[in-house]
Amino acid sequence: MLFWLLAITITVVACAALSYAASGRAVNAAAAAGTDATTVHFRLQLSEIEADAASGRLAPAEAVAAKGELARELLRQQKETAGRTAARLVGSGWLLQASIVLVAVIAFATYAFLGSPSLPSEPLSSRAAAVKADDMSVAEAVKAVEARLATDPDDVKGWSVIAPIYMQTGDYPKAEHAFRQVLALSPETADADTNLAEALMMQNGGAATGEAADLLHKAATLDAKDVRPRFYLAAEAMRQKDYAGAVAQWTAIIALGTDSDPWMATAKAGLAAAEAGRDGKPMPGAAAAAPGTNPAQSPAIVSMVKGLADRLQKSGGSLADWTQLVRSEIVLGDIAKAQAFYDTAKKAYPDAGARQDLDGLAAQAGLKLDGTTP
Repeated sequence: MLFWLLAITITVVACAALSYAASGRAVNAAAAAGTDATTVHFRLQLSEIEADAASGRLAPAEAVAAKGELARELLRQQKETAGRTAARLVGSGWLLQASIVLVAVIAFATYAFLGSPSLPSEPLSSRAAAVKADDMSVAEAVKAVEARLATDPDDVKGWSVIAPIYMQTGDYPKAEHAFRQVLALSPETADADTNLAEALMMQNGGAATGEAADLLHKAATLDAKDVRPRFYLAAEAMRQKDYAGAVAQWTAIIALGTDSDPWMATAKAGLAAAEAGRDGKPMPGAAAAAPGTNPAQSPAIVSMVKGLADRLQKSGGSLADWTQLVRSEIVLGDIAKAQAFYDTAKKAYPDAGARQDLDGLAAQAGLKLDGTTP
């Protein structure tokens, strides 16, 4: 009962305030009346009458008569204006008042139907405990989604949600199965083909061969402007020393972007390395490269990536800069450095909402998003 008394009292006060504000009362009416256009007009006429009387153009009796006529005309104009204002306020006032009452009635009716005024208050400490109890770990979330998919295997949204999580946790066989389900249950897209290819590549040491290569070629055909599958194809061509094919891939990638794109420098460096290999020229620094090193690691690429890394580690940088650095290390095949730079960027930018692009890139490459070593 106390709750309803307080609610009614607060509502009445609020409605009264709104009613007063909507009543159309004139504020500082005297000042307004003294400065409107009609009053200014009559004051000018009065000044002219007085000037004519002072100069002798009007006799004193004529001047008095003219002033009287002017005063009567002013009173008539003010009366008509006041009448129109009152009529307008009367016409709109009842609608405003009715709207205020209607809002109050609807508010009470809605709360009476949906609210729980009899529910006892809950201490803040118990609320915090409840929130903490409701928090779900990644493993629990995976189990919940898996349980749902077991009963509804055609839930494409569930497969779409759990597949990237499998990639994040390094469970590539399950990620492959989930991505295959997405492809089977929804229209084929370039992203879907590339996602499945990534899961296959992660199980094959990063090599884009066999089915993974077929999927990447299909993705590049489905979306001619998507650079992601083309990067993998270019890197695979370099790995296999198919420099002519790599030149074609890097050239196609460069044609899709502008110098402002964060991946453009990597693509141009890759093209330079591929052209050197195609022309039979020794790649600068190749003798110093360790056995098994990605052939795309030309000094141009390494120098660019190292310069960016040194600058970010010394002075910091934007989230886009860190994303470019992680992407470059992934393309070069140095997953350990990519993981380390991702962990550093995550500490510098703790807001997960702002890190969507970076987290997505890390997940696609199989990096650990919780900071553990992959």
